[in-house]
Amino acid sequence: MASVQPGCTSDPKALSDVDERLSRLVRVPMDFDASNLPDQEKEMLRLLVEAGKQIHEAYLMQYYPPGVRLRDSLRTLRDEESTKLFRLVVRNGGPFDKMDHSVPFVGSTPRPEGGGYYPEDLTPTEFEGYVRDHPAKKNSLMSPYTVVRRSGAADLVAVPFHEEYHNWMKPASELLMKASSLTENPSLRKYLVSRAEALLTDDYYQSDIDWIDLQGNDVDITIGPYEVYDDGLMAIKASYEVTVGVKDKEASDRLTIYTQHLEQLEQNLPHDAVYKRSTKGLVSPMVVVRDIYRGGDIATGYQPVAANLPNDPRVHTTKGTKKTFWKNMMDARVGEVILPIGRELMASDQVPYITPQGIFNFVLLHELSHALGPRYVHGSKDTVTVNQALKDLYPALEEGKADVAGLHSLVYFMKEGVISKEMEREHYVSYLASLFRTIRFGTGEAHGQAAICQINYLWEKGGIHLDPSSKKWSVRFEQIGPAIAELAREWLTIQATGDYARAEKFFGEWGRTPKEVQEALDRLHHLPVDVEPVYSIRWN
Repeated sequence: MASVQPGCTSDPKALSDVDERLSRLVRVPMDFDASNLPDQEKEMLRLLVEAGKQIHEAYLMQYYPPGVRLRDSLRTLRDEESTKLFRLVVRNGGPFDKMDHSVPFVGSTPRPEGGGYYPEDLTPTEFEGYVRDHPAKKNSLMSPYTVVRRSGAADLVAVPFHEEYHNWMKPASELLMKASSLTENPSLRKYLVSRAEALLTDDYYQSDIDWIDLQGNDVDITIGPYEVYDDGLMAIKASYEVTVGVKDKEASDRLTIYTQHLEQLEQNLPHDAVYKRSTKGLVSPMVVVRDIYRGGDIATGYQPVAANLPNDPRVHTTKGTKKTFWKNMMDARVGEVILPIGRELMASDQVPYITPQGIFNFVLLHELSHALGPRYVHGSKDTVTVNQALKDLYPALEEGKADVAGLHSLVYFMKEGVISKEMEREHYVSYLASLFRTIRFGTGEAHGQAAICQINYLWEKGGIHLDPSSKKWSVRFEQIGPAIAELAREWLTIQATGDYARAEKFFGEWGRTPKEVQEALDRLHHLPVDVEPVYSIRWN
């Protein structure tokens, strides 16, 4: 990485660039008062947050190790530019703007595609060739929980996460074990113990099961390596993340009805029946929580409001998944970002259809649909996972699939009376406004790439419309359902067949940004792109 000269406020161009990047964020306080909690619960929360901080530091080493040195060099400086740069580095986990195609805002050196997971000079072609020529090493090199290193000039070796990041996994594990002794909830105690052990072995299967089985817990925690978005080389290496939250039991209970339809939703998907799997016997609990701390992948760049985890196909096919909704982050996104975008871009008669409930339900259906669809490539006898087959294109395709499969499932839920038919327009218009929010992260980011493909596809198929005179967008309610089903079928089929060439062709055709869409984005320049949560906890 190029040398960093913090404190160079004499460079007005550099400071202007930093200011412009910060202007895309709206700071939202996320304050939590823990002072009135019972001492035992308070201490447990404190230990979980401390464990989260260890996980966060390990993640930074995964993403871009030199970024840690840059952050630390800026931490104690107080001049204007250094203070602002520090805020940007913390937000992005390094010197690359995750909301702007990961371009560097310090120096000019681009981030290696594989971050800290691989040697910087390793190419996908070399990696795939080595794995092909050394089948005995395939499982370890392709594991989500190993980093790849060179051994001499010709060999590649896989180093387990728990060894590579031992300096952080060991204290994180110890903190989880201490926290387990402070909860009266047996399922939470069991999970904290099994997850503490998993951090030191990288065998997460049992603790994933224990996490899904949590019941009656007031405190909810997600901690471990999950998403593969930061692996731009092969999209197989998982990033550490952690959130600590307080559960909203009433709101969580209201979502139970959705999980009762998992098998029907799977069979209702619009691709060929031969590719469908059975979800009978699987579970899909949903929890609504208030986020009080987040670290790792989930705390940098794009700020998720919900998640469907774990991502292990073995867990998906034997147990199920769990969906988490962070209500405070959702409220901030809706009020500060999506509603202002809708008022700017959508036809005036459709703006009233952009509602918090419509947006929440769209996110709910999105996360529910992450649990649907293929996990292994058809005909591979459960040996080749979809993400292994689709490599770098998998993250965007999976995010897009969840969007359109979710809205396809809306029709099913309305027929079953789970969602009121009167809310149909709220879902579709809230969805379209949300797509414009997402593409502002850049079409090189997985969610943004999926979103621009949806806008282009639905526009071409007549599901959405741009008025040439007013430059306002709208949903065509009669056409959008069939267009969404058609797109869902395409993406699900690509996943089922693991057809990389077909996926590449699709993104090449539909992943462009037309001038009309760019003009719409330009009209949003004065609005924030995303929420910047500012967490604080009052302990006493």
